[in-house]
Amino acid sequence: MRPKAALRDLPTTHDVVTHLHNEFVDWVAQLTKDIEVRAPGRISTTADMWSADTTKAAFLGVTAHWIQVTKEIWEMRSEVIGFRSVSGDHSGENLGRYFVGVCNQIKITPKVAFLLS
Repeated sequence: MRPKAALRDLPTTHDVVTHLHNEFVDWVAQLTKDIEVRAPGRISTTADMWSADTTKAAFLGVTAHWIQVTKEIWEMRSEVIGFRSVSGDHSGENLGRYFVGVCNQIKITPKVAFLLS
């Protein structure tokens, strides 16, 4: 912090939250465009779920992996596409809703590889 900075020079909490939100929205839009335009093949996903020891809060993280093609140059890409706090039970149905929600945000259409009975 600058020694002569006044309180009015510092951003407010609202300004910081607004800036972070806008940056995230821009990042999602760019990532969605990159995947749509430069990922001609399939997109693989990985997911991991864990809970905090102290609060028992559960979280789901989803990563997308694809080959990006730019001017005939192939490049492996991996991006975290979602991180969600999970409430409710940890059944396949509930976790599936969270997973599909993350994919929908990035406009990835999940294909069902198998059915759980």
